[in-house]
Amino acid sequence: MTILLWFVFLFVIYYFFIHKRLKYKNGSISGAFFFEDDCLVLNTGVPYPIPYGEIERVELHYSQRELDSRLSYSLWVWVVRKNGKTKKVYYKGYRTAKLALPSDMKAALEEKGLPVVMVDK
Repeated sequence: MTILLWFVFLFVIYYFFIHKRLKYKNGSISGAFFFEDDCLVLNTGVPYPIPYGEIERVELHYSQRELDSRLSYSLWVWVVRKNGKTKKVYYKGYRTAKLALPSDMKAALEEKGLPVVMVDK
């Protein structure tokens, strides 16, 4: 009986994640973030939308040395809101993905009119 309850619990959690992801048409194919409905949506387990008007700046934390020497890289996306709160998302990037490099992400964010800071760690 306990095992059955655990499976039901896991199914409910799984359904919650899938239901939230299906709400966004770009959620399944995106990298660290994507744009939808005038929001920057951070690609966490459950997508986290932040309206453009609430964003003070977006910081992309990466290592240039890692970019130069590997096909994959680590990236932290920090979204600093105007109220002072920060949301951080870790992303393991690959050069074959959409918005493959931090420079591509910066260009996409600037195209939406969002201030971007590139931080080489």
